[in-house]
Amino acid sequence: MHYDYTEILMKILAGLGLFFFGIKMVTGNLSAIAGDHFRRGLQKASERTGAAILFGATAGFVTQSGRTTSFILASFIQVGLIGVERALPIVLWANFGCTLVIFTAVFPIYLFALFLLAVAGVCVAFERPKPLLGSASATFGLALMLFGMQMMSSSAPILTNLHWFATALAFIKTSLVFAFAMGLVLTFVAQSHIAIVLIAITLATRGIFDLEQTVMVIFGAYAGSSLITYVTGIHFRGQPRQVVTAQFLYSPIGLSLFLPLFVVAHLLAGHGEVLAFLPKGLSVSPGTAAALVALAFNTATPLLLTIALPAFRRLCARLTPPLEEEDLGKPQFLREEVGGNAVATLLLAEQEQLRLLQRMPAYMAWSRGEAAARTGPTPEAYHQAFAQVGRSIERFQSALTSQRMTAEDTEWLLNQQKRQELLGALDEACHELHQVSQEVGAAAEQLRSSVVEALDTMLLTAISGMANGDDEELAMLDTMTRDRGPTMERMRGRYLAAFDAISPQERSRILQITSLFERTAWSLHRFGALLRQSPGMAAQAERTRHRIDSPGVDVEAPAPSSASARAAS
Repeated sequence: MHYDYTEILMKILAGLGLFFFGIKMVTGNLSAIAGDHFRRGLQKASERTGAAILFGATAGFVTQSGRTTSFILASFIQVGLIGVERALPIVLWANFGCTLVIFTAVFPIYLFALFLLAVAGVCVAFERPKPLLGSASATFGLALMLFGMQMMSSSAPILTNLHWFATALAFIKTSLVFAFAMGLVLTFVAQSHIAIVLIAITLATRGIFDLEQTVMVIFGAYAGSSLITYVTGIHFRGQPRQVVTAQFLYSPIGLSLFLPLFVVAHLLAGHGEVLAFLPKGLSVSPGTAAALVALAFNTATPLLLTIALPAFRRLCARLTPPLEEEDLGKPQFLREEVGGNAVATLLLAEQEQLRLLQRMPAYMAWSRGEAAARTGPTPEAYHQAFAQVGRSIERFQSALTSQRMTAEDTEWLLNQQKRQELLGALDEACHELHQVSQEVGAAAEQLRSSVVEALDTMLLTAISGMANGDDEELAMLDTMTRDRGPTMERMRGRYLAAFDAISPQERSRILQITSLFERTAWSLHRFGALLRQSPGMAAQAERTRHRIDSPGVDVEAPAPSSASARAAS
């Protein structure tokens, strides 16, 4: 029979393209659908090992990547949403969830794939029904993936008639090490070990690969997945990196169990006879057997690591120890347990905002070049930590908008959200002032010193006013920060006129410093004004009076007030 090998090769390439595009559609659409559910269910699921295992398997099936799941959880650890010990079971069992899709390569579901293409394609094209559009897009992606596999598997056997293809297959059959290396390299190129595993099993189902070749390609794909995790997760540090390290170690630990068993079976049975170990009455194809090996790999490995979880946790902590400044980026007061109580959340968010405000004088100390400021966390660490805590505060505030609240509490929330925006602007300006201060020359040194001292005084006044709920101090802040534009304009003019030979770079520094002063003063002015209008100020003032009247009371304990009484109820 005559074949058009060019057409066959194009069909295989087209099937490969549809397959990868289908995987991307499934992952992207399912992740978008499950994003909110993932965040809401994470805290509850992580409290019990059984629920964490089920949640991890579901997350792995949705994301089709244990690596992606580990990165998501590392980000949640970074903002204090979950601890490492609770995240590890979810990450481990996400790998089991990924494996479930492998069986689509074994069962004959070609007609079912065509049906899905028709139904889901119509839904996506006409964008109906709207609520199910995300699910329809994910289903269409799954159908494309199955159709692409069918195109590849139906055309690939014909290529065995080609001399070069038959020679390559013969070489792979004589070198299992090459099959392992091929799986590793292809996974690194495709950035998806599941894709390579699916392709290998599909080829085995069609009789192109035998069981031993397929299993070695699968093992190589798992090794490649670990390398990708290490390379792409390099930006995580400290405790968040511990779950990434756990995912990196997952495949080597599994391979250390399964690879020796496979080698022993290969040596005992001889080349191509591993299936002889199966019971006589059980007859399975190489593709089905390879899929079962992958399932066993991703069942035994997470099971073993879950049983040995304390030791595995210590190993990950030893390889990636926590950073000294890591607690800076975690909320100290806000907890998921209080998220359902609007007043309690608002009270604790006030304390988080005060904590952020209290850090800002440190930028002034760094700008002055004080020796004490050179020890401990860097300005960049403070700046990054501010962003992490700020995101946590905004997440809690955003969650409150869907709750039923009194008019007073709603006004309090809106006031607090505006102050959070101003805190972000303050942190940005203070951090930028520190950076500019490192490059200031002699001409602008006195200006820098005056600006830093003035801002330090304003910040300390704002901190004292917010911490004590003192209206007099906030009134003083209002006076200190009111319309500093004309003053800075005159100061700029004097400095620029005093130095005729000033360099363009120094002139730029002077303009930057005065501009940053104006921005910071304006932000503090608005922040103080919002504090005086905030319904939470009365509760803060009562807290301060309670602390003074009762010295033995914990500083962070909420004092009796209308707001805290409602929080307790």
